[in-house]
Amino acid sequence: MEKNRLYYIDNLRVATIMLVILIHLAVTYSGSGIWFYNEVRPLGFFSHIFFSFFQAFVQGFSMGMLFFVAGYFTPVAYDRKSTNRFISDRFRRLGLPALFFLLVVTPLMIAVVRSNLLWKGSTSSFPEFYWQYIKSAGMQLLGVGPMWFALALFIFCVIYTLWRLILPRTAAPDSRQGILTTRRLLLLIVIIAVVAFLLRLFFPIGSVFWGMQLGFFSQYIIMFIAGIFAYRTNCFESMTSAIGRKWLAAGLIFGFIGWLILKYFAGPYDFSTLTMKSVNTGKRIIGGFSWPAAYYAIWESFVAVAMTMGLLGLFREKLNFSNSLTQKLSAGAFAVYMFHPPIIVAVTMLMTTLDMLPVFKWALAGLISIPVCFLIAYYILLRIPLLNKIL
Repeated sequence: MEKNRLYYIDNLRVATIMLVILIHLAVTYSGSGIWFYNEVRPLGFFSHIFFSFFQAFVQGFSMGMLFFVAGYFTPVAYDRKSTNRFISDRFRRLGLPALFFLLVVTPLMIAVVRSNLLWKGSTSSFPEFYWQYIKSAGMQLLGVGPMWFALALFIFCVIYTLWRLILPRTAAPDSRQGILTTRRLLLLIVIIAVVAFLLRLFFPIGSVFWGMQLGFFSQYIIMFIAGIFAYRTNCFESMTSAIGRKWLAAGLIFGFIGWLILKYFAGPYDFSTLTMKSVNTGKRIIGGFSWPAAYYAIWESFVAVAMTMGLLGLFREKLNFSNSLTQKLSAGAFAVYMFHPPIIVAVTMLMTTLDMLPVFKWALAGLISIPVCFLIAYYILLRIPLLNKIL
């Protein structure tokens, strides 16, 4: 085992990627959001409530938490390498996978599914189809798929490199311990919320650029920066189980209550790029000068910080270990993140004829897809020459 490795971070990353699979399956069955394959069926009251909360809640913290963790490990990765080596390594691990997904994985999936609303018309050959894909909006909207995260992280790393070149500093983190006080975390929530509200005046939720939902980037950028400061000030040293339990409980309880309040006043809503406002009241929650937009920005920011701190504390206390299973899961985690779309699309298409409530179908698809994704990643994808160099 690697000495001083933070095993709970590895385990948290694996758990978060499992949540990503589940949220993409939720998009498949709820019809709320853009995905490679949507099974459109009428949702009953229970399914609607479940999917609405699950998608909003998991969206509220999962990717921000991944950016926070990525930010935490960015300084040490930079400090161990030369500038050129750091950038080339980030391009190999982040940029190349995004390009591969854009140019290979997505067109193959669209060619197979062909029922995607973004693909119109028919072609007589795959080369003709591929050329139309290159020219179509589908390449810009769905092209990088979930690899928008890798693309955004690569951009963040380039900007971090420029910052380090302009303002060089010592490799070692500050010896002073940064205390994770409630006041500091509340300030972080306020900063994310204010920037999100202002950002969405120009890029409302649903604004997509190369697969990146720009309306959520307040959280992603600030959480990445917060992760860098957490490393530099040794903040994790002050992360106690009591702090973790407090914030996890707050995130779960107030996150759900806060969502219910928003749901009651704003009515049903859909964050896809096709339907972007409350359908009952017309009050916009995706951006603009309105109280629903401000409320949603605050709620989302609170969930992001509370769940990130809470889950870090929980995993540090309960899941800071490594064994053969966790090592295999961690080794295949990035491959799962990159290649889970074609796998879950295949699983859900094979389940099309099953007559079940959407929420039960989602649960069954999750039980099948998660182990299948990790098995394929570890035993097949990581053993493919050249491909294993970027995974």
